[in-house]
Amino acid sequence: MDIIRRLQNSEYFIEPFPKDTTVTMAYVPFQNAGELYAPEQALCRGTLFPELDKPFEPGQRNGGNCND
Repeated sequence: MDIIRRLQNSEYFIEPFPKDTTVTMAYVPFQNAGELYAPEQALCRGTLFPELDKPFEPGQRNGGNCND
């Protein structure tokens, strides 16, 4: 993941929100490179990106059937 750290410290890193973010506006933050799941876990979780892993399973707090 060394390349991810280099990207985060580079001129190409994008801040998630504009500096002049207004409370009355809706924003979708930019996604910068971060941690990645291993291919097998990504297939099980349905995403390569842990920060996007938000399973909806009513009644369960930690959702998912994967063996983490």
